[in-house]
Amino acid sequence: MKNKTEESRVAYNKIASEYDTSKEGQYTRFHIKELSNTIDLNEGDIVLDVACGNGTLLRELSKRAKIQANGIDISENMILAAKMRYSDMNFEVKPCYPLEWSNESINIITICCAFHHFDNPQGFVNECKRVLKKDGTVYIAEPNFGAILRFFANKFWFPFSKSGDVRVYSPKELERFFFNSGFETVQVYRKDIGVFLKAKK
Repeated sequence: MKNKTEESRVAYNKIASEYDTSKEGQYTRFHIKELSNTIDLNEGDIVLDVACGNGTLLRELSKRAKIQANGIDISENMILAAKMRYSDMNFEVKPCYPLEWSNESINIITICCAFHHFDNPQGFVNECKRVLKKDGTVYIAEPNFGAILRFFANKFWFPFSKSGDVRVYSPKELERFFFNSGFETVQVYRKDIGVFLKAKK
C-alpha cells in the first residue's frame, strides 16, 4: 500500500493541469485570499511556501511586497505549472520534511490547505523553527471541520482516501504542535471554511 506522501504526489500530479477549476482548487481560493490579506510582509522578505501547488499564493503575496518567493511541492506537475506561470520565482520539487534549507534562513513560511497531508507534522513544525530567522513566522490555513465531521473524516474517510489525507486537526491540536516546538506566540482563529494559524518564533 502506498504511503500518504506518495498518494498525495500521485493525486496532485493528476489534477495539476486543471487545478484552478477543480473542486479542490475552488475550495482553497478562500484560504489563499485570507492568507494573502493577513500575512505581515516586508520588502525583501524570504518567503517559503510549502506544498505551493501552482504558485497562486506566492503570486498574491508578491503583489503586496517585493519578496524572494520560493515554493516547494512533491508534485512534479504542480511545480511545472508554477514555473510556467511565474518564471521570476523559485520553484522546486522537494519534500516538506526535512526542509532542505539552512538554519535561520527564512522570514516567512506558508502552508495552505496541506498540513493535513503531512506524515510527520511535529517533525515539520520542528523544521520550521530551525529554518526561520529570529522573529520569523509560520502561517497555516486548514479546513474548518467541526468536531463531529473531524472525527468521521479522521476515523472513516482519511484512512481509505487515495488523496494523501492523513489527519485534520482541531485548533488546539494545531497550537500544540507549535508550542511543543518552542514558538513564542501562537494564534489560531476560525473564519468560514478555514482555520488559520500564525506562529512567531
